[in-house]
Amino acid sequence: MKILTTLHDIHNLEEVMVHADGLLISFKQYSKTYTMDSESQLDFILKKLKDLNKESFLQFNRLYTDKELNQIKTFLQTIDMSLVTGYIISDLGLLSVFKTLYQIDKVVYNPETLLTNEVDFNYLFHDGIMGAFLSKEITLEDILSITKNKKYKAFMFGHGHMTMFYSKRQIVKTYHDYMQVENQDHLNYDITLKEAKRLDENYPLLEDDAGTHVFRGHVFETIEELDMLRQHIDYLVVDTIFKDDLYATWILPYYQENGKPTVDLKTINETYQDTFHKAFLHKESTIKGEIDD
Repeated sequence: MKILTTLHDIHNLEEVMVHADGLLISFKQYSKTYTMDSESQLDFILKKLKDLNKESFLQFNRLYTDKELNQIKTFLQTIDMSLVTGYIISDLGLLSVFKTLYQIDKVVYNPETLLTNEVDFNYLFHDGIMGAFLSKEITLEDILSITKNKKYKAFMFGHGHMTMFYSKRQIVKTYHDYMQVENQDHLNYDITLKEAKRLDENYPLLEDDAGTHVFRGHVFETIEELDMLRQHIDYLVVDTIFKDDLYATWILPYYQENGKPTVDLKTINETYQDTFHKAFLHKESTIKGEIDD
């Protein structure tokens, strides 16, 4: 099982990659919930990852119009696609783009919550894609069952703040417009929501160019389940959004097969004021989408 992670500062690339097998690369114009806009530095990043013998996955995880699909195709034709390991997509319209570019075998489908059973995961595609992400809202038992006879590589969200809500609308901007004040909270990674029923959890809120996103306040982790996951999952994602590259160097060794953590989990959680949780790994989601509602 290989570990993929995110990056906040290009100057920390080598240090972070010591603890991971590959990098998730995002762009302000084409991605959502990104930690760094990599477009202007993409050529350097791809070549550096190749030199480090690490993998690279470009994230096109937004929903696109026809015009935007054409823009992505033009963008891809400007880069050395031979240096790219894979392309993570959430919009099936992109399949036509990658077919025309002869890159379909590098496509990884990530609809976040849709692939919840063996039929969805194994038989949705007949185009020879590289892999797909399992739903982040299914149990460990389901994960092991679905991947037992997988037809292509299995990807999984393994650590970080899970997304709960996404709208293409700029909701924070709409609020500021209503209040007739300047919106200074676009791309503000420090906004949180607190719900009256759940006072023990602050929900990170982010408005970026792709829209508005709400995340679980507690950090999802799969450290205790790694022995089982390694037998079934090909790529596990450790997402450091709302954190930093230091956090990555602290937490990633826990996910490496032969990792040697230097900071204990209690210290990590105290430093970043976090609480770990297992989401739905050991308990099925309820109709409302929350545990014990």
